[in-house]
Amino acid sequence: MESTATATMSALRRSLLLPCTTSMQATLLLVLLLVIIVSCVLRLGARRSKKFADDAHHLPPSPWRFPIIGNLHQIGRLPHRSLRALAAAHGPVMLLRLGQVPAVIVSSADAAREVMQAQDHVFANRPSLAIPRRLLYGCADIAFAPHGPYWRGVRKMAVRHLLSPSRVRAYRTVREQEVEALVQRVQYESRGGGVVRLSELLSDFAKDVAGRIVLGLRAAGDDGWRARIDALLEECNVLLATFHVGDYIPCLSWVSAVDGTDARVRRAFERIDRILDEIVDDAGRRTGTGPDMHDDAFVHVLLSLQKESAGTEWRISRDNVKALLEDLFGAGTEATIIVLEWAMAELLRDKGAMQRLQHEVRQAARSNYNSLITEQDLPAMRYLRAVIKETMRLHTPGPLLLPRESMQATRISERCDVPRNTMVIVNAWAIGRDPVAWESPEEFQPERFINSAVDFRGQHFQLIPFGAGRRMCPGVNLSMSVVELALANLMGRFDWALPKGEPELDMEEAPGCTSRKRAPLRAVALQR
Repeated sequence: MESTATATMSALRRSLLLPCTTSMQATLLLVLLLVIIVSCVLRLGARRSKKFADDAHHLPPSPWRFPIIGNLHQIGRLPHRSLRALAAAHGPVMLLRLGQVPAVIVSSADAAREVMQAQDHVFANRPSLAIPRRLLYGCADIAFAPHGPYWRGVRKMAVRHLLSPSRVRAYRTVREQEVEALVQRVQYESRGGGVVRLSELLSDFAKDVAGRIVLGLRAAGDDGWRARIDALLEECNVLLATFHVGDYIPCLSWVSAVDGTDARVRRAFERIDRILDEIVDDAGRRTGTGPDMHDDAFVHVLLSLQKESAGTEWRISRDNVKALLEDLFGAGTEATIIVLEWAMAELLRDKGAMQRLQHEVRQAARSNYNSLITEQDLPAMRYLRAVIKETMRLHTPGPLLLPRESMQATRISERCDVPRNTMVIVNAWAIGRDPVAWESPEEFQPERFINSAVDFRGQHFQLIPFGAGRRMCPGVNLSMSVVELALANLMGRFDWALPKGEPELDMEEAPGCTSRKRAPLRAVALQR
């Protein structure tokens, strides 16, 4: 490195003696500066690669990579698909270089079980990423918080006070009221054979449910909370999927300042922080005596816990409350929207599956003919749960589970060494379509789950839409209770068809960290 710098400076001194213009000198200076940067990066990358290799004798197989950027050029607009294609050539456990960051990609149920069950204690940490750190108050939420006392404490608190089975049951009335409101919206839009904007209605429905459970507010109010929440949710989802150069090539972190990424994140955070401050302040003033208020809404519970923790060793700050609200609202809402939208899309394509589900729902709820199907009707609906499982197998809400980081050197999948501080990414979407685990994996066949014990709650690693182990999403029961009730009523109360003259459904995903449907879903609903 020193010899390169010396030679460069000599060349620079010689160039300054030549009779050239100022612009030519500036161009030459820029070229020489780039030479120095590239030389330093290559030297540093070589040292890191040597140290990484020294820590592991049997690294996972890896595709060829470029200097500096590594395998970043092979990650397309839909990373879960790009990574599955690479895994087909290099194996279910492979090593990529995302810039200067080594990342082990897991694409099989057996390897996922090793990471999230057998050695869950080793892979329980999260890598530190710039955008989540900024948007989530230093990763003070549950999903991105690093492993340690704080994460264990807030997760235990959330499960006990917010997401326990008893708490989920307590919100039954809220779910049933909001499902009835959804049905009424569908009836209104479908009058006279009108086309129903399903994607939009399902999105509003999921936000309304979360608004009441998390914030204690109803969309019918005139305080404009839904517009504020829409802004918060969309900003977070888009930015959390944004590539930040400094996370993967530290010496080029300045690029994010030049290309506007840092400014965009800063503006978004200021807006999100202002929205959350308004929500927390409103909740603090609310008495909970009105018909649309709930003292047991998540925000009220969090504020109560904040007061109780004052003066104790483990104190919940206002920023902690706001970060947890982002998690609880964002993650639950997004999963509900995605599963309902894709389930309706798959059923519209498969008339046989739709008719079988409608028959089951209407038989189980015969006593409630043409009225709300309630949660007490759901236990008998086996095919309904099979449809939901099959939907999440094919359309995992988060195709790539949030990355983990090894806290010590270890070995997985027989002879694949994973050094300390290595990023590990589980491709849940690829596992759900793995022909080793599933027969006809690309086909929508809910029947495969009728006589199967396979579930999505972290015990069967061929189906892990919510993850598994310590880092599994704690809100799975709440989200699925909403999905089951909504889908049962949509199928029980209406006959569905694609609009006349419309081409075949677009089944592509939109780019991003979740698997939203790219094209909005529209359908014709005929009331039963």
